[in-house]
Amino acid sequence: MIDSKTQASSEELGQQIDLESLGLSEVAYLREATVDGVLGFSIHAANGVPIGFTPGEDSAIAAILTNEMDVVPLH
Repeated sequence: MIDSKTQASSEELGQQIDLESLGLSEVAYLREATVDGVLGFSIHAANGVPIGFTPGEDSAIAAILTNEMDVVPLH
């Protein structure tokens, strides 16, 4: 019998493998965000970890491309 902890670990492992196949360090996405009262865009790695913030969408995309990553759209 599989307990919920084991099952969760198996699901996390599957998610990790999927992210690795996407190229975790090669893709990023944007989300609108407010940081310290400033409206802008947070930059996230494929696994959802925030890796940056800029006040403008163009500068966020430029930051991603400068770091040799691809911008992926969210649905």
